[in-house]
Amino acid sequence: MFKVSSEPKFTHPVTVFVPSDGGHIPQTFSVTFRAFDDEQLGGTDGVEAQKDSLRKVIVKMDELIDDNDEAIPYSDGIRDQLLGLSYVRLALLKTYVSAVTKMKSGN
Repeated sequence: MFKVSSEPKFTHPVTVFVPSDGGHIPQTFSVTFRAFDDEQLGGTDGVEAQKDSLRKVIVKMDELIDDNDEAIPYSDGIRDQLLGLSYVRLALLKTYVSAVTKMKSGN
């Protein structure tokens, strides 16, 4: 059986490789996404198109902390701040596409 949902949503961990002196530090947080069809999602060619598409599909982000290890509540402002960081934006996009297409890295 295949369930046809009017508002499909799913939550996945997103691993971001944060630039650090001499390399990267993997950090993970949880994101709940909406599963949109291709027409609803729009294109992902270019930075602004990627940001617009991710704004549409991100429902919330969890497990975010600040420099003092205090929890940061999700808001559109924090979402937009993170979308402005290329290494975060691309990790979000990769996670979303992999989740909806069940593609493995490198395919």
